[in-house]
Amino acid sequence: MEEIKEKKVEKQNNIQGSQSNQFSPKDDNREYITNIEQDFEIGRGDKASPFIKRIKREAWCLILVGVLGLVGGVMTHTSGSVNESPEADQARDTHMSTTLTAGTKLLSKDDNYIGTDVIVEHSSKADETNLHIWDYAAEDGDYVQVFVNEAPLGAPFMIKNKPVTFKVPTVGDIKVVGTRDGGGGITYAVYYDMNHTTYFNGVDEGGNNLYQLIRK
Repeated sequence: MEEIKEKKVEKQNNIQGSQSNQFSPKDDNREYITNIEQDFEIGRGDKASPFIKRIKREAWCLILVGVLGLVGGVMTHTSGSVNESPEADQARDTHMSTTLTAGTKLLSKDDNYIGTDVIVEHSSKADETNLHIWDYAAEDGDYVQVFVNEAPLGAPFMIKNKPVTFKVPTVGDIKVVGTRDGGGGITYAVYYDMNHTTYFNGVDEGGNNLYQLIRK
């Protein structure tokens, strides 16, 4: 009987021990997902967790790719595409067009074309008209300066595929001077609103083309 009592006492002590503060559970070998919220709190300090560092690296990569794509898109839009229409083919041969609009691009690169002076006859009764000037080939750093009756209309500027517009008289001399060749010759075009005509011209550095505007 005493042996039975001793076993009961031992069993009771074991139960009480498992419920006391001295009870130690087995080691937990399960893997837990990182507390993202905690990582962000840690990431705000100097010692960011590897998880936060990886997120930051990926974010910067995405931002860089987006910026490069935007820059590439802007450059593509700026440079434009070469017009391959029959009207453009004719303009490449005659260096003149009454149908193509201001800003038309005829070539993908300069072709060392040296143009000539032009007599522009028109029937406009207006005193002034808009003159649009642009690079009809590659944007390669060509610079020109525009003169009206020997007076400069501002400083030399780089011509691009997007036209620059000046207000000029409908009668008089317009001179385009080539001030800097970015390579391959200075290719440019001018469009006059008064007669809706484009003149695709070219000039070497230091040279000039004269447009004599004459009312018929």
